[in-house]
Amino acid sequence: MSFLSIAPIVRQITTRPTLAQVLIVSALIWAGIYLPGLGSVELKHEEPRRALPAVHMIATGDWLVPRVGEAPYLRKPPLLNWLIAGAFKLTGGRSEWAVRLPSALATLALALGIVFFGARWIGRLGALIASICFLTNLAVLESGRLAEIEAVYICFTGLALVIWLARWHSGITGVRLWIWPAILLALGLLTKGPTHLIFFYGVITAVLISAKDPLTLVRPAHGLALLLMLAIFSLWAIPCSFAVGQHGPLGVWQFWIHQITSRASEAEAFRVQTWLLNFPQTLKNFLPWTPLLFLLWTNRIERPRFDAVTDEASAKELRAQAIFHGARLGMLITGLVMCLLPSGSPRYIYPLFAVPCLLIGQVLAEGKTSLLMDGFLKWWRLINTVFLVAGSLAVLAIPFIGGINPGTLFGLVIGIGMTGAGWVAQRLKQEALRPIENATRAALVTGLVFAAAMITYGAAIVPRVDAMTNNGFREVAARIRHTIPSGAVLWVQENEYRPFWYYLEPEVRYFLSVSDIPADARYFLLPEDAAGAFAADHRLADRHPRPIAQVVDGEKQLFVVLESDGKGQSNQ
Repeated sequence: MSFLSIAPIVRQITTRPTLAQVLIVSALIWAGIYLPGLGSVELKHEEPRRALPAVHMIATGDWLVPRVGEAPYLRKPPLLNWLIAGAFKLTGGRSEWAVRLPSALATLALALGIVFFGARWIGRLGALIASICFLTNLAVLESGRLAEIEAVYICFTGLALVIWLARWHSGITGVRLWIWPAILLALGLLTKGPTHLIFFYGVITAVLISAKDPLTLVRPAHGLALLLMLAIFSLWAIPCSFAVGQHGPLGVWQFWIHQITSRASEAEAFRVQTWLLNFPQTLKNFLPWTPLLFLLWTNRIERPRFDAVTDEASAKELRAQAIFHGARLGMLITGLVMCLLPSGSPRYIYPLFAVPCLLIGQVLAEGKTSLLMDGFLKWWRLINTVFLVAGSLAVLAIPFIGGINPGTLFGLVIGIGMTGAGWVAQRLKQEALRPIENATRAALVTGLVFAAAMITYGAAIVPRVDAMTNNGFREVAARIRHTIPSGAVLWVQENEYRPFWYYLEPEVRYFLSVSDIPADARYFLLPEDAAGAFAADHRLADRHPRPIAQVVDGEKQLFVVLESDGKGQSNQ
């Protein structure tokens, strides 16, 4: 297909698109950004901690109590662990790609939800812009490619918000207004706990106040939704609290309550410099769209006057105005509150990021020009040109950076297609277009540039980075495994979680003390400072444990591999 044949398609998508077209465009941009190189680098940061409970679930069939090693891991609910375990089963085995797949799919789900439901009050073009804003801001770009809680948490909170707003805008009331948001918020509870309720209710309460309808929150339908939310969470929480017998159910609930309240009360974590940077960091995380936030306070969207309702069409228009002014206020207040918490963090605000994307789409969809908006669009187009040039050069450099192989050639073809479509969208005549159509083309170009950049990263950069890694979690585990016979069970002292544990699985067991070790155990891994006392323990005297190797992990911690004769009686 020539670039000239792409032009009519781009023109139609950015002027009069169908719902299917904007959904497909969002999905293609998502695929270009979030799939390249997704499984090409080892797990990092907290990713192994998220994956280890999934490994345990697959191995034991215990899906109720998440565990890191053998110890229950109760700091977070298990929904992400369930999703990762499901990805293992779906893909036929463990891999970095499967571990990160739930985060990537959660990002896609919210991007499509923004298009499908957001189009009801901001139109398809506005919803497409909002979806691209969501897919291409720095916070979502990072979290959507990591096996971390944030992406799934953002998804459930964002979907609950956009569905509730779309239904309320359509005039739906009663249980039908609340049922799906309640289910999604319950899934959010099972992902990270109740913090997301601050963002959901902070936004919708402000919207209802703007619409002079706050009593919606005290009607029976909302109460039933809250009961449903708690019931879904309790289906896991109550059995889990009884299953963790050593703490007792009451102790488990006290631990969970402490985890929630400590976010706002841990004074020892307070650092003035970090606290002062919370708000600037939040604005940085929303780049490249941060400058467009000024449009939220310099637009011509009027405040709703519900005394002027004459028919359902005017009522919907007034509800759209209430959504804008209420969501803007709710976003600002909740965002500031979270930034001002003594132990707050910019990442706590990620579940709110769908809201500014929708509001930007609504401002641009309104089509009321101003000097500021015209200036933004002009500079946006110029910046896109610069990035298109850089992106095109990067794509063309793929075979030179990554070498000639099927992966780089495939990345080159797809990258050329992305940047080619970007150049077509950039060069189409702009004069006769409405502001929303100009903005849609600019957003489309931005999305394609991001996709081309990530294709270059996945096809050319990631393989080189992975090849140069020589002391990562995967390599540390491989060195440990190399010191013992293939298939041998390794017993790891569970004194402190280490990310390389994930790569030691599945032939690994964990122990806290010598009494946990069976008689047939032969190989052990302990920190250097614990290895001497372990080898000298009188209960192992007839098994003669002796060091056979030392391994340093990526954090410069020294570990000792010991071998014993595997004799004696069970110590259990």
